[in-house]
Amino acid sequence: MRTRIIWWASLALIGGAAAGITAWSLYIVAHDIYGVPHGLAILTAAVYDGTAIAALYLAGQAVQEGRSALGPHLATLAMAGVSVYLNRLHAVHIDGGLGATLLFATPTVALLLITGLAWSAVRARHRAAAGDTPVTLPRYGLWGWLLATEDAWAATKKRAVTHVTSSASPAPQPHQPVDRRASSVLRRTFADMDPEDAIRFAHSATPNVPPAELAAELTSYGVHVSAVQVALVLGHAPARITLERDDAPGAPQVRPPVPLNKTEAILDAASALGPDAKAAAVVAHVKRATGLQVGESYVRTVLSRKKNAPGVGQGGEGYN
Repeated sequence: MRTRIIWWASLALIGGAAAGITAWSLYIVAHDIYGVPHGLAILTAAVYDGTAIAALYLAGQAVQEGRSALGPHLATLAMAGVSVYLNRLHAVHIDGGLGATLLFATPTVALLLITGLAWSAVRARHRAAAGDTPVTLPRYGLWGWLLATEDAWAATKKRAVTHVTSSASPAPQPHQPVDRRASSVLRRTFADMDPEDAIRFAHSATPNVPPAELAAELTSYGVHVSAVQVALVLGHAPARITLERDDAPGAPQVRPPVPLNKTEAILDAASALGPDAKAAAVVAHVKRATGLQVGESYVRTVLSRKKNAPGVGQGGEGYN
C-alpha cells in the first residue's frame, strides 16, 4: 500500500511539472507569437495535452468494454504531435535551436508516455480477463538472436501465426431450437449417463424384461449395449426349472416355463384363449401369467404378423 502511494505521488509530481512546462511554452506561442488574449492563452495547454490525456483514458475504457482502442490512440498521437509542433515554434521564436525544442517538447511526450504506461497495466488485466492475451517474443537471449537469427525469426513467426489462428473467434452458429419430444429428451438424458448406470436405471423400471429386449430398448435411446453386457451388469443367469417327481396319484402338473419375451408370451396367451379372444383379454392373460406389461396395439401387431406368416392358415376372423 505504501509503495502504491509513493508511486501515485511521484506520478502526480512528474505530471504536474511536465504539464506546467508545456502550458508555459504553449502560452508563449499563443500570447506572444499569435496575440491570443491572456486569459485564453492560459487555457491553450488544456486544449492539446488535456485532450491527449482524455483520449488515453478513453482508450483504456474501450479495452475494458471490449471495443477497439485504435481511434483514441490515433487522437492521442495527433494532439501530441500538434503540441510538439507548437513547442518547436516557441524554440524558434527565442532562437533556442534544437536544445530549446527538446526542452519544451519533451515534457509533453513524457507526460503522455507515463500516463499511457500507467494505464497499460489496467488494459492488460482487462484483456487477460477476457481471454485476449497478446503474443510475446520468445526469450532466446542476445546470443541466440545473433548466432541463430534465421531460426529464431522462423520460430517467432511460427509462434505468432499459431497465436493468431488459435485465438480467432469461431463464426457464430445459428440458434437451433431444442427438441422437446419425449424420446429426444430421454436420449439426451441417457447420453450423459454411464452405460452401467443406464442399464440399472432401465432394469429398475422394467425388472422382468430379458437382457436382449432391454439392450434393444437402450440402443433405441442411443445407449449402444449388447444383451451380454446387460446380463453381465445385472448378473443375469438363465432360468432353471427344477422338476420334483411324485408317483403318487394326483401329483401336481409341472407348469410350462415362463416365455422369454413379450412376443412369445402374447402367442401363448392367444393360443390358450382361442382365436376369438379380444386384445384386452390377451393383455390381461400375459400380465397374469408372466407379469409382463404389453399394450393392445402391440398385441394386434404380433398376432397379425403371426397370422400373415408363410405357412400359417388364413381361417378365422383374427383378434380384435
